[in-house]
Amino acid sequence: MKRQRHLGRPIIVAGIVGMATAVLFAFGVFVSWSERATDRFFLPETPDPSILIVAIDDASIAQIGRWPWARSVHADLISKLSSAKVIAYDVTFAEPSDPVDDAQLESAIEHAGNVVLPIELRLRAEKSRMIFYPSESVRALPELSAAALQIGHTNTPPDDDGVVRRIPLLTVGPDGTEIPAFAVRAYEAVGGTVSITQIPVDSFDRLRVHFGGAPGSRFQTISAIDVLQGKISSDFLAGRTVFVGATASDLHDSQLVPTSNGVPMPGIEIHASLFDTLLRRAWIASLPIPVMMILLICIAVLLGGILPFVRARFSIPLVVLIWLSALVGSALAFSKGKIIDVVWTTFTIIFVYTVVMLERRVTADRERTATRMAFSRYVSESVVTQILDHPEALKLGGEKREMTVLFSDLRGFTSLSESIPADQLVETLNTYLTRMTQIVFDHDGVLDKYIGDAVMAFWNAPFDQNDHAERAVRTAIVMRDALEKMNSEKIFPKGVELKMGIGINTGEMVVGNFGGETRFDYTVIGDAVNLGARIESATKEHSAEILISESTYERTAGMIRARRVGEVMVKGKAEPVVLYKVFGLK
Repeated sequence: MKRQRHLGRPIIVAGIVGMATAVLFAFGVFVSWSERATDRFFLPETPDPSILIVAIDDASIAQIGRWPWARSVHADLISKLSSAKVIAYDVTFAEPSDPVDDAQLESAIEHAGNVVLPIELRLRAEKSRMIFYPSESVRALPELSAAALQIGHTNTPPDDDGVVRRIPLLTVGPDGTEIPAFAVRAYEAVGGTVSITQIPVDSFDRLRVHFGGAPGSRFQTISAIDVLQGKISSDFLAGRTVFVGATASDLHDSQLVPTSNGVPMPGIEIHASLFDTLLRRAWIASLPIPVMMILLICIAVLLGGILPFVRARFSIPLVVLIWLSALVGSALAFSKGKIIDVVWTTFTIIFVYTVVMLERRVTADRERTATRMAFSRYVSESVVTQILDHPEALKLGGEKREMTVLFSDLRGFTSLSESIPADQLVETLNTYLTRMTQIVFDHDGVLDKYIGDAVMAFWNAPFDQNDHAERAVRTAIVMRDALEKMNSEKIFPKGVELKMGIGINTGEMVVGNFGGETRFDYTVIGDAVNLGARIESATKEHSAEILISESTYERTAGMIRARRVGEVMVKGKAEPVVLYKVFGLK
């Protein structure tokens, strides 16, 4: 259960982060960033071959003369284009000119029978609809509008960042009059039908235009002057939808689009792009907000479930790989007409990684602190540091190695416990054990356990100590001297004086964590350990404060003053063992 809770924390934290990013996404935070990121997914695509742009370009103006041209020029241009299937003529003839020229233009439009003329509206977003007011509209002369096949609005309102991405397919007047878009009228003229309910428009009936290339690079374009000079045959125009409009830079009829890369796109090309989107049904629609929110939460939870199993040095490459996978997935979805918000997907990945790694660090620090506090009760600070740096040394199980074990015990403690009150007994024992434990730690020993008033400690584990026997003997001498000083200073209650016996043995022992997966002790076992305990018991019989085995003496003879006690029979041993009584250091 503890392991499950530990893994559950990052998942919960990641889920909270995912919900937070989902809410921010739903409120439209950084929407312009999201749109610009989506713009990068547009790739060059071949448009419908029936689309042709006749450009009122710089070359045409240079030969015909400054803009605006006489209406007779437009009449001549329409007449020469009349063999086309549809002529979408993006020039607004709002003011009367020479009556003869106006009549000539009206006649040409009527004779062609396939001309779509523009109307410029002033749009307002009201009640989830794009509303226009007729009094603020700019349209062709009534007689020209009457002669045209259809009229459609040429409004291309940009987003807040100045980029045209969507065009309202339908606008509504106060009286319910509907005016479709200029490209929609052209699409209807070639036999298409536009049903708002079957097209992925937004709440304002705007359709995202599928721009398939940089400005001026996608549609077949010819100059208006070439048409007027008869260089374009009627057979070339047959069956085509011709969009006529300004591309000359001085006419300022251009706007930024997703594929602009800083170069504005002429308005006529924007209309042609919308027409191509309708003709090819190349819809692009964002995932519904609830679906995108669920996706962000799922990404967050998935990361929260994966990261705890990944080593820290591999986490960044993994997150980068996940982000690249999300990017590729978004690009593939875009190619299928679905927009996945890359910016908030990226934010979610970054935020979850940051928060989970922070949670992981905080948890690790908390566990490290708890481990330090726990082990500081048994080993010195230096050993604690080594254990924290190499936790694998404390794996469940044991290993055989040569070690030195120390047992100390108080003499006559049982009778003492019967002669003084319990609170004084506890105070005496705590004072004694605190001092003895600190001495063990001072010599980098591991406190194995307390056995009543007895202390058990060992050296050369969990990390190597080549001088483990020397450390143990030094510890014993310091413990003896410290107890003598404590007695002389009368720090125990009611003048109690304590006597101790210490036994030390060096030999091959098994050290490790013994127990179950959930509870175990780090200790030593083996015959050499039992012998150490028996040596401590022998101190009473030989009136010695410190007895060491022959194996310990062989490793410490050069540093101690000791006397051979002789061969001694100890409990549990069939053969006698050689013991040495230690007096002090040389």
